[in-house]
Amino acid sequence: MSMDQKLVHLKKSGANLTMQRQALLEYLQGCDCHPTAEDLYRVVRMTYPSISRATVYNNLDFFKKRGLIREITIERDKARYDPNIEPHCHFLCRQCGQICDVDIEPYPLVALRGLGHTVEELKVYIFGTCSTCVGEGDDA
Repeated sequence: MSMDQKLVHLKKSGANLTMQRQALLEYLQGCDCHPTAEDLYRVVRMTYPSISRATVYNNLDFFKKRGLIREITIERDKARYDPNIEPHCHFLCRQCGQICDVDIEPYPLVALRGLGHTVEELKVYIFGTCSTCVGEGDDA
């Protein structure tokens, strides 16, 4: 779902589309870094200095409940947020901490649906070393 579709969805649902809410969605949509709530707070605060952490957390919960973003818990101590709500995996580099999306074939989902199951969510986390960190190790 594109940013415009998400905004239309919010308007049709009767939700107030505040400037802060729109700024959070816009940043998320243009970001592939899977930010934490604290990351979002720091970025949006540059444009909206009066925004509070509570507003950020409340809006992330609001977006999540409406299916506009995914919360990923690839790290034990923090939640991250992803505007890509399509089924996909996430890869975490254990050296640099970078998180990236990994596209998957939908075969397991198709198989489950073929058995009459309804798939509500898919969470697959892959851990390892990214190509950049692997390359840095080659210099030694």
